[in-house]
Amino acid sequence: MTDFVHLHVHSAYSLLNGGPGASSLEALAAAAVERGMAALALTDLNGVYGAMDFRRVAAAYGLRPVYGASLETPTEHAVLLPLDAAGWASLCRAVTARHGEDNFAISRQLSADRTGLAILSSDITLLDRLARESGTEHLYVELVPGRGREAARAFAGRHGLPPVATNAVWFAHPQDHARHRLLAAISHNATLSTLPADALAPRDAWLKPGPEMARLFPDCPEALRNTVDLAERCGGGPPDGRVILPAFAGAEALAKLRELTVLGARRRYGAEILSPVVSERIEHELAVIAAKHYADYFLVVWDVVTHAPTHCGRGSVANSIVSYCLGLTHVDPLAQGLVFERFLNPGRRDPPDADLDFPWDERDRALEYVFRKYAAGRAAMVANHVTFQRKAALREVAKVYGRPATEITALTKRLPWADGGPLPALLATHPNFRSLALGGPWPEIASLAESLVGLPRNLSLHPGGVVIVPDALTNYVPVEPAAKRIDATDGPGAGGGTLPVPTIQFEKDGTEDAGLVKIDLLGNRSLAVIRDAIAAVREHEGVTIDYTSCDPEADEPTRQVFRTGNTMGVFYTESPASRLLCQKSRADTFDLLVLNTSIIRPASNRYINTYLARLHGAPYEPPHPVLRDVLAETFGVMVYQEDVVNVCVALAGMDVAEADGVRKALTKKRPLKELRGYEAQFRAGAAARGVAPKVIDDVWDMILSFSGYSFCKGHSASYIQVALQSGYLRAHYPAEFMAAVLSNEGGYYAPFVYIAEARRMGLAILPPDVNASEAHYTGRGRELRIGLQALKRLSADGLARLVAERRPYGSLEELRWRAGLAPGDLRVLIQSGACDGIAQGRTRPQLMWLVDATLGGHRPGVSRSQGALDLADTAPAPPLAEYDADRQLRDEYTVLGYLASRHPMALFADTLRAVRPVPAPRLPDHVGKLVTCAGMLTTAKPVHTIRDEPMEFVTFDDGAGLIETVIFPDVYRRVVPLLFGTGPYLLRGRVEESYGAITLTVTGLERLERYAQRRGLPWLPAPDEGANLLGHGPSTPA
Repeated sequence: MTDFVHLHVHSAYSLLNGGPGASSLEALAAAAVERGMAALALTDLNGVYGAMDFRRVAAAYGLRPVYGASLETPTEHAVLLPLDAAGWASLCRAVTARHGEDNFAISRQLSADRTGLAILSSDITLLDRLARESGTEHLYVELVPGRGREAARAFAGRHGLPPVATNAVWFAHPQDHARHRLLAAISHNATLSTLPADALAPRDAWLKPGPEMARLFPDCPEALRNTVDLAERCGGGPPDGRVILPAFAGAEALAKLRELTVLGARRRYGAEILSPVVSERIEHELAVIAAKHYADYFLVVWDVVTHAPTHCGRGSVANSIVSYCLGLTHVDPLAQGLVFERFLNPGRRDPPDADLDFPWDERDRALEYVFRKYAAGRAAMVANHVTFQRKAALREVAKVYGRPATEITALTKRLPWADGGPLPALLATHPNFRSLALGGPWPEIASLAESLVGLPRNLSLHPGGVVIVPDALTNYVPVEPAAKRIDATDGPGAGGGTLPVPTIQFEKDGTEDAGLVKIDLLGNRSLAVIRDAIAAVREHEGVTIDYTSCDPEADEPTRQVFRTGNTMGVFYTESPASRLLCQKSRADTFDLLVLNTSIIRPASNRYINTYLARLHGAPYEPPHPVLRDVLAETFGVMVYQEDVVNVCVALAGMDVAEADGVRKALTKKRPLKELRGYEAQFRAGAAARGVAPKVIDDVWDMILSFSGYSFCKGHSASYIQVALQSGYLRAHYPAEFMAAVLSNEGGYYAPFVYIAEARRMGLAILPPDVNASEAHYTGRGRELRIGLQALKRLSADGLARLVAERRPYGSLEELRWRAGLAPGDLRVLIQSGACDGIAQGRTRPQLMWLVDATLGGHRPGVSRSQGALDLADTAPAPPLAEYDADRQLRDEYTVLGYLASRHPMALFADTLRAVRPVPAPRLPDHVGKLVTCAGMLTTAKPVHTIRDEPMEFVTFDDGAGLIETVIFPDVYRRVVPLLFGTGPYLLRGRVEESYGAITLTVTGLERLERYAQRRGLPWLPAPDEGANLLGHGPSTPA
């Protein structure tokens, strides 16, 4: 082993906004081992983002990790290495201050707070101040090759400070400087030719071997020896994984939890004296909670939800009867057979987390409550470490190479979602790129972009993860403010102010590995849809919908929605795959819907077909007799995460904690060798119990289908409860329901798709109107009115002013002066037709003239009373003819982003009369036959076959209905270059039927325009030809 340790090392976690480091942790660790080093430090710039991953990587490579951070400001720099736990806390406080203080100075921070820290710096001024103000203990003079080294060494000699040699490493190998240069150009938004030289680290800032470092410091061997001595003394680092639970203020936690649980149980089960089954389950859970010291955690979560009237607990927390009784979740775990041990068991070492959904526009209130209640640095959100994915990597490298934006977009939009191969191979062989000439620099660009894939890029927020600790978060992890701020509704900052969102530097897996317990407070648009639809029904019909007394599962119209797959807009069940599975299974009960929505997951298709066959009566035997009871409710197929645990216990004799480890290895980011270890244990255990090798293989294959992501039963049960509530509203109050879906912009599809569906549901689609429209979409009876929020170019201020004045407007002049609208907002309203009702016989061009000629000088926000109009306000407009239909459609699309007055396919009626396509509702009459269809592309899901060939499931809308298509690889290779944009398309294929569900297996596809040109047919291009009439991209992932 070499007598040298690199103590100043940046990885790719020195992020773009400050770094950038150019090598992954794995690359640095491998290089250190290859060069004979026993230890390695990680000192990323102004952060410890990679600390938890570094612990894992160092263990895998047999290295001793040395944790730290490099602090830099424009005038000072230092490397901080924690000697112990107190030093780690000091480091966290320093990094936190670096991100949170406007006038942060390293010298001031460390003079006041450097307990347990070793400080390395080549900044002589900084070292001198620290020595004078807080002593010389644990101060080291950093000697770096290049200018300034001799001055630093002389300073060390004069002050008796030990020197330490470093190479200020930014990449693992010499050749990685090119990637460092590339990342620096991306960071500075520059091309390679315009990148300033001072934005780069030296070319030799790589992880040099010990002998090379010795050659650089021949006259100062003690600087090399000191690296080894210091590395051995550095024992501080991130938390070791022991669970760090929040503390609930007030009464003794377990007693309070028991009291609340019993009260909640009496309310939930409607009895003062609880049944033995309920009491035993409560006592069992409370005993585990007490043993694991989780009472405070439950009380903290309870405290949060009591301040949010609408919420939905989901995930494994729904497996707990204590959660059910506290009101955290709303599914009875006893009725659904949910096992508490999936959430918490005595052998579980990692912290579980509670997932709580709130209406998307109420979620920030929950966050605000948490940050106020647990102030003084006890609560923060979890970070998301954004990494380079293929599309972003290719785009950024192309920009660095100076390629035109149009050329970059044309290429990156063709990158398939599902393909995971290297970028150079994709660009060379994938059918998406067949029609593009990709010569010149593109092969080199693709190769460089591939080298970035997976590297950290920047920090963002986890969708909802919050951690709360009993003392200060900076004892465990640095905290920095996110770009996001939340509107303050209470306390300091309220009344239009905002609150910062503190964020820890660890992402969700690192948070869990550190022992920090995460609570997910998530925004859910469908909860807002239900809330708003119920409010509208109450307002319009005087009917109060109360789901505590109204059971949607017992309602026949609601069940009809699900078993026919007419679930567009219905939460959790509206994707094409979900709708087809509903049709095939005829699922209309709670249990079957929970099963349906859990079995849809990657790698599970063959089990879906097995499930359907057995559901419809096919005889079957379980994989092994011991699994008969384990898999009875799922027809012998493993569906839920609990099934993985139960099968491992029953077939291989694992204990619950070991079996749960299998589940986690499949669904979490864990090393492959961990899963292989569990596989060996499973196989050995099953074989010892006499299970045949073929059965072991088959069952393990079924277990592997849970890789990536899957669902616990409690999660799907919680969501199906919400789905049934959505389905009830769709069945009974379609106008209010679809208006709420559109208003909350919540769903799988773009607005146009919901408008088209609403029209098929028999609703009249009414245009925006300055008098009749609210800000949001409104539905009543058999009418759906487009809301003013849909006008994309209407300013937020204009919208607020418009709806604040709710007395009817009589004219454009009155609208202008009462609402104080800017001319641009008036033009948008006129374009959309929202002013037609107050035009007073004038055409839209005349109204436009009036805005431009006589009202253009009015300042927005300055209103006058209705009687204060002068003669200019009523000047007659010249005789301008009304816009023709084509112009009106173009304006409609421009301001709405979609066509609402008619389905786009209606624009091509003349062409379609010649084609005579089979409409979607008539496809069941043509099963087994080749047919021609036409439609607009609404959504697509690219996938791979078992042979790793690309194919796609695509949904088209022909106005009369939806056409679900399958494009297999041989056809896909031919037609995929056409599948960019929404169409319209002409489809040819064979109609297939499976358990009552109709699909079209595509044999040919062509753009309708091209077909019309070839045949000399009439052609009317859609408004804004080439634009996306549906308002979204063509390949929406499922």
